[in-house]
Parts: sequence; structure tokens; C-alpha cells
Amino acid sequence: MPVRWSATGFASAPSFQEFATGGAGGTHIVRGTEVVRNRRTFLLLLTAVGSAALAAAKPGFCQDWGGTTNGAAPMAPPASVGRNDFNRPVVPGPPRQPAPASRPAAWPGAMPQSVVDPPQNAMAATDTLIPCQGSQIVARVGSEVILESDLVKRNLKDLKVEGSISHLIEVNKDKIPPDEIELFRLKLLRDLLPGAIQSKVIFLDARRAIPAEGWTQVERHISSLFDDVLLEKLMKREDVSSARELDERYRSLGSSLEREKKAFLELEVARQYMHQQMKKDEEITYDQMLEYYHGHLKEFTQPARARWEELMVTFSKYPDKASAYDDIARMGNLVFSGVPFAHVAKSSSHGFTAADGGQRKWTDQGVLACQELDRALFHLPLGQLSPIIEGPTGFHILRVVEREATKTPSFLEAQADIRERIVKQRTDKQMAEYFAKVQAKTPIWTVFEGETQRPNVANRQESMRR
Repeated sequence: MPVRWSATGFASAPSFQEFATGGAGGTHIVRGTEVVRNRRTFLLLLTAVGSAALAAAKPGFCQDWGGTTNGAAPMAPPASVGRNDFNRPVVPGPPRQPAPASRPAAWPGAMPQSVVDPPQNAMAATDTLIPCQGSQIVARVGSEVILESDLVKRNLKDLKVEGSISHLIEVNKDKIPPDEIELFRLKLLRDLLPGAIQSKVIFLDARRAIPAEGWTQVERHISSLFDDVLLEKLMKREDVSSARELDERYRSLGSSLEREKKAFLELEVARQYMHQQMKKDEEITYDQMLEYYHGHLKEFTQPARARWEELMVTFSKYPDKASAYDDIARMGNLVFSGVPFAHVAKSSSHGFTAADGGQRKWTDQGVLACQELDRALFHLPLGQLSPIIEGPTGFHILRVVEREATKTPSFLEAQADIRERIVKQRTDKQMAEYFAKVQAKTPIWTVFEGETQRPNVANRQESMRR
């Protein structure tokens, strides 16, 4: 029978009945102690006895998470513990993690180990994150950012080029060396960024000036304009049939249809707000136009120009120059024998406009890089085939279709053009002054040049006090 400790030494352990009733005589098993009759205390003591019984029946039951679960005995306390050590504060150690759960292979529906357990290099595979295409921040303007994707699809009208960066690279990828495509793209991004920054700065200024109730109407109006007019044009340009397909197309480039809509809102607000800031009612006098004409006479002079056709072979497509020469001579002989120039160009030429029959637009004198081509273009008789001309990248045969000599319009002929130029000159000056004032209040950072503008805090505080 288990023993117990009493004030007089070891004694027999009481029965459950004795424990519950306080033993014989209504006293506790420890001499001199009254029976505990409080029900809450009784339940706590009962729980402690149950836990002790379970611990005795199942060794290891009360061990911590790091203990064994197969019935091994718990770890013994260190032998160096003394009587006074029980009064020392307990410093908890790091928490121990539970052992990973396992599934017996014999259970139905068990999965292969390679599927259940993650690969050993799973963490290593996620250490290197690959950014989404077009998601790089190329500029920060105030609280707004400009992403690379915002410039990739931006129209190149400011650079006098049709299309967008991605379209331009796609059309000319066969003419750009593979190792120079990235440099070409970065150059276009850098050239487009100032215009995007200017629009963003003006938009932020307009956003501060337009009251909240007015801004709601502006958003509603421009959003309707985007959905009713621009959306169809964008779908046609991207060759898709629905807004969902257009959104997927933009997301593949690091943007989205919603972001394109927001960009259109910003551009339209900036354009209209800038238009409101300009003064256009200033009179332009006759003397001012005459003075401008004489001061910019060279700008009104139209250089000689020619419209022409071209046959061309590229050296890189032949094993040697002799083979390229034989092919261009063959093309020239076909035209000389009566085969239409356009037919020969479409079937054999390597020129930029071969698909259009070799037709070249009006070209001003002196703009061609090859001097031999420029000389032939403005000295060759109209309608006559040129001799074979060697250029930097291949052989050429030209035929001039139309040519105009250098001419300077009179003052009367140039008056309309003069008025437009003066208006543009004044508008550009007002825009530059306005933009400089607004830019001084807006911090600007670009990936190409770092921080380019930080507002003068003292000036801003002074304007706020006013």
C-alpha cells in the first residue's frame, strides 16, 4: 500500500472515502489540520491527484515537447540542486518545437514522400526574387511613381517617331544588333522620361488646386471619355477583341487596364490644367511678325528635297561583296529590261521600304549619312537609274521620282506660319516659367540621375505663412 507523510512520520495512505470526508474524526490526514470542505479547493486537489496517477501510469506524459513519446523515463533533475535553489527565479529557455507529424505509410490514401515533404532547396529557390516585367520604378515625383511599363507603352510623338518603344523595337529587331537592343531601349526610356515627369508634376499641382467635389466630376468625365472613345482604339492597336484580353496583354507588360486608365486620367488632367494656365489673348502686331521673319529667315528657307525609289542588298546576307554585287546588278538589269521597279523591290530588295515597293518619302538635301547617296539623289536626272553605289552596309540603286530646289517664302507667304511660331514661342515661355515654379515644390528622383530636385523647405514654409 502507498505511504504518506505525516507530522509523526510515515503512515498508510488514506482511502478515497477518507480523503473525501476528511478521514475518521473529521480531520485531515495531516495531524493538526482541519478538513478542507471548500468545493473548489476539493476539485483542484482532485485534479492534482488524477495528474499524479496518470504520470505514474504513463511515464513521459508530463514531459515537455522535447521529451520522448515512446514511454521512456523523464529526465532527472540535476543532482546539484540545493535547498535554497528553489527560491531562485526561473529563467525560461527557448521554446521547443513539436515533433513533425507523420503519416503511417500503411494508411489508405498515403501520398508519396516526394510529394508530402517539401524539397530541400525550396527555401534556396525563393531567396532570389525575379521582378515582374515593367515593374521597375524609373522615377519618383512627389508621392507618385513612374514605372518602366508606363514609358514602354508611351507614344513617341514627342520624339517624332510613330508607335511605342515596344512596337519600335519589335519592328526593327532584325536591324538592331542583339547586344545593342537593351541600350537602344534604355536610350528611348531616358528620352521619354522628362515628358512623363512634367505631366506628373502638373497633374499633382492640378490635384491640389481642384476641390474635392470638382475632382469627382473630373474623374467621372475623363473615365467616360476613356471607356467610350479610347478603349476601342487601344483594343484595335493591341489586336484584341475585349477589355479582358486587353487587360491580360497589359499585365504581361507589367501594367494593367486600370493603370492605363489612371495614366490617361493624369495626362488629360495635366493637359487641360496646363491649357488653363496659359494666356493666349495677347496681340501679335505686324511689326513683331516682320521682326521675327527677318530674324529667323533661315528657318523659313526650305532646302532642296527629293522623292525617290531604292533597290538595296545588305552585305551581311552574302558570303562576300562579289556575291552581293552580282545580286544588285541582277535587280538593276530586271528594271532596265522593263520589269516594274516596285515588283523587283518587293521580291528581292533588302531596303527599309522594300515591302512598299522601295518608295522613299521626301528627303532633304544633306540629311543622308552616305555622301555618295546624297550626291546621286540631287544630281541624277529624273527617272534614270543610278549606277551601283556602295554604302556602309550594302549596295544601292536609286531612281529619283521628283525633286524641288531650295526656296525661301516671302513675308506675305510666311505670315500664317510666323503667327503660329510666335504663339508657340510665347506659350513655351509661359510653360517653362510655370513648370519651374511648380517643380520647385515637388521632389523628383530618377533612376538615371538620382535626386534631381528637392523643394526649398524654407520657401515653402514662407509661402504657407502668406
